[in-house]
Parts: sequence; structure tokens; C-alpha cells
Amino acid sequence: MRNAITNLESKQVAGYILDLRNNPGGLLFASVEIAKMWLDKGTIVSVRERVGKGDREVAHGNALTNKPLVILVDKGSASASEILSGALQDNKRADLVGTRTFGKGLVQSVRSLGDGSGLAVTIAKYYTPLNHDINKHGIEPDVKVELTDAQRQNLWLHERDKIGTLQDPQFAKAVEVLGRKISSR
Repeated sequence: MRNAITNLESKQVAGYILDLRNNPGGLLFASVEIAKMWLDKGTIVSVRERVGKGDREVAHGNALTNKPLVILVDKGSASASEILSGALQDNKRADLVGTRTFGKGLVQSVRSLGDGSGLAVTIAKYYTPLNHDINKHGIEPDVKVELTDAQRQNLWLHERDKIGTLQDPQFAKAVEVLGRKISSR
């Protein structure tokens, strides 16, 4: 991500679209580091344990760009991608376009059992900077663009070459939103 942003900044781009659709997430650390590339200051995520203890991840002035940003999300955006999109939305750094995200905001620890199997135990929950519980609720986009199940399946399974083009209805709306953000600067 750092290399991509740096490369695009050297080309004098006017703004960015980050596509997190169908992104099931990854490591908390990675989402926090990516958020810091876009966010100069502010809370990124709060992690709260069952016993009430909590921790916050915060940006410290190392954003690589302040140019307009739009993020594409959908019901396939989960976990770390929700942390990233929630952080940038709550801090007014990005507008989200698409549909509500999946809603996986749990911190889990896998414990090995004697028979070789494992048990996932929920030990904490993720909250956005404005204190929204990600789990089961997901992140609501600023601009909703619904696709029917048939449209979604067709786009993602049969016409993948249209993803990220103006023939992709959610991407086309993101381009429109980004254009307005650029014009208003």
C-alpha cells in the first residue's frame, strides 16, 4: 500500500478510490498501519475486552497524502477491512460507497485442544472511533449503491473485467463522489 500511494503521489493524482469489496480482512496490525497511511491524526480503532479493559490505536501524523478518498465496501468487506473503512469514515477522511459491511468485529484467540482440534474463544470486540460496535452491525456506507444478487454474481463471477470500470455501478458512483470531492477543494 505504501509503495502504491507513493507511486501515485509522484504522478500527481487528484484523488483515490480504495476497493475493499469482498475483502474478508486480515491482521489488525495491517489495518492499523494502512489507516495511518491515510489518516494524519485521530483514533483508528478501540479494542474492548469482556472485563472492560480497552486499548486504542491512534494515528500520529504520518499520512502519505491528504487527497480525497472514497472507499468501496459491501457485505463481503469484513474484519480488518471494516476497521480500516470505519476509521477513515468516522474521522471524515473518506466517504464510503456501496452496501453495509459484513459485521465481524470480534477478537478471537484459538486454543489448541488435546485431541488436535482447536477452539476459537472471543476475547474482545472492535469499535470504530465514534464508538460503533462493528460486530453484527457492520459499517453503513455514506452513499448506498445496492446490487441485486444477480448483478453482484454476474459482475464478480462472469464479468470480472468490468470490476473497477464505469460498467461497475458501485465503482461508477465512487468516481462520481470522488469527482465532487475533488471539485469542492
